[in-house]
Amino acid sequence: MPNPPPGSSLGPYQIEGDIGAGSMGDVLRGVDHSLNRRVAIKILSEKHRDSPELRARFVREGRAVAAIQHANVVQVFTTGTYDERPYIAMEFLDGTDLGTIIDDHGALPSLAAARAVLDAARGLQAASQAGLIHRDVKPSNLVRLSDGRVKVTDFGLAKPVDPGTEPALTALGVVVGTPDYIAPEQARGETIDERVDIYALGGTLYYLLVGTPPFRTGKPAEDKYLKVVARHLRQPPPDATAAAPGVDRELADLARQMMAKKPADRPDYGTLIPRLEAIVARLGAAGAPDASIVRPMDSAGSSGLVGKTPFVGGDGPRAFRDDPDASLGSLAAAVKPRFPGWLIAVTGVSVLVLAVGAVVFLTRGGGAAAP
Repeated sequence: MPNPPPGSSLGPYQIEGDIGAGSMGDVLRGVDHSLNRRVAIKILSEKHRDSPELRARFVREGRAVAAIQHANVVQVFTTGTYDERPYIAMEFLDGTDLGTIIDDHGALPSLAAARAVLDAARGLQAASQAGLIHRDVKPSNLVRLSDGRVKVTDFGLAKPVDPGTEPALTALGVVVGTPDYIAPEQARGETIDERVDIYALGGTLYYLLVGTPPFRTGKPAEDKYLKVVARHLRQPPPDATAAAPGVDRELADLARQMMAKKPADRPDYGTLIPRLEAIVARLGAAGAPDASIVRPMDSAGSSGLVGKTPFVGGDGPRAFRDDPDASLGSLAAAVKPRFPGWLIAVTGVSVLVLAVGAVVFLTRGGGAAAP
């Protein structure tokens, strides 16, 4: 059965239209007339209806985000089922993800970048306090609203710090994440905690300040998945002031500390947030330039999330979208003869498959079960 059409009802919501679609699910725009508020409804794709793994991950995402009540985290209102497919109704965000903002307008001034990352850190701290590791922090999963606030979205890969009796949804030997922002211990498949999110947030801060992800060279041949991750594992964090001399020195140093190779060398949220607050206060008092770049609502009433909605994560790691090696077919063909017997998981998110010390990346795309 197709998704409910405009004008129909889904639980307490009236469907207005589509927002976007990804490999794992679709996002519909709806309205709750009883409370007079617009909602975004994420529903599992019809092609994944019979996948117990994806159904379980979908349900877990709804429960995970609902457990976090914070101004810097997207709010979940209800969950339900349509055509035996789970859906999540959440707040409709009037804003644009940070990746799209940088794509359209270039790097942010230091003050704007610090404010955005401060908001994200507060939201991620709330997630950590609720017992969750996001595992996929990146610019496209941070949405800047029309009032300037930033919210953390897309908890589809969130993992409980203490899973307890909850069944694991990630297969042994499969590590999820996005190559441009993945922490070394996450890429190696080691035990992780909330410090992988701090690492990824540091990489995101670098991106906001410079306009390109860390560990990129700008040379296509050198910016393949494996080479980028190898730099995450081996090279020291880059200095944003070297790439963009106008960047605030203290903020650039903080980004590097957040990307420290050893988790113990990274600041925790209790240290990070006060430091960001102090930087924001100093830059603001000094009259540093700021920016409030948010794409306005279009005539259809949809925000800058259209086609790149963080609720679905449909366009994958944006920096690799033009990489010919990003196609699943070419990756599988390249890997199969060289590494027979590897487990290759084709998923709705960025995936790293690790075996015998080697790594292969698969981008977001259609496929089977997500880890």
